[in-house]
Amino acid sequence: MLWKASLAAAFFLLSILRAQAWGPEGHEIVAHIAARELSPRARAEIASLLGGNAEAMMVAQANWADEIRDARPATSRWHFVNIPLGAAGFDRRRDCAGGNCVVARMEADLRILADRKRPRAVRAEALRVLIHFAGDIHQPLHTIDNDDRGGNDIRVRLGRGRNPASLHQVWDTRIVTALPGHDAGLLAGQVAAAFPAGARQSWRNGAPADWANESFRLAQREIYAGLEKARPGGPPLLLPRDYAERKEAVIRAQLARAGARLGWQLNTALK
Repeated sequence: MLWKASLAAAFFLLSILRAQAWGPEGHEIVAHIAARELSPRARAEIASLLGGNAEAMMVAQANWADEIRDARPATSRWHFVNIPLGAAGFDRRRDCAGGNCVVARMEADLRILADRKRPRAVRAEALRVLIHFAGDIHQPLHTIDNDDRGGNDIRVRLGRGRNPASLHQVWDTRIVTALPGHDAGLLAGQVAAAFPAGARQSWRNGAPADWANESFRLAQREIYAGLEKARPGGPPLLLPRDYAERKEAVIRAQLARAGARLGWQLNTALK
């Protein structure tokens, strides 16, 4: 029976790893950008729901949805959506059975947040997870699967001699931490300022399903194209040493989109 317990523990650990996205820094950057997009009314209500300065509290709560996974393992599947690599796009029946995917959870939590008849504690929790899931749905490897758990089972090296990591880990943390600077607030300002106001305005549209499709197509084009030899459980695939730098523009755009869209959705829900 011991081997069964060990196997169950291993699967639980894998589900937790699959649920992580961007690392703490990326989610904090998204929260900063979103908070700076808030209308006065939304800012005031968020401050009331979270119990403090809206921007500071959004950043402090940006990783709450990851922090509760041990106590609430059923939430692990809410952080991603498995759209098959060869699919045309998101299919709710195929990819989100029972509403267990990031698309459905964002839709549900936006409704909860907007419903002022709901208990404040329930709305506050919906807000906390929305802040996090907005980042998750814009991490390309949280929207695609090639029987490799969104790149978690693909081992890669960035240049010779570097320790191997999963492809998912590279996109979660290594590319974000390669951004110059270590202050999430300053990085948020730099990321957002790199895009003209017209571009930021154009991102304020659509719905979670649209954003999942956008991230999915980005993953097809920017991540899996050229990785045809990658196999789950196979030997580490050698990537260019400057791979993180080459993909930095993609990450910056996704963080900026996530923040702009989160701020827009919060303004809409709390108007």
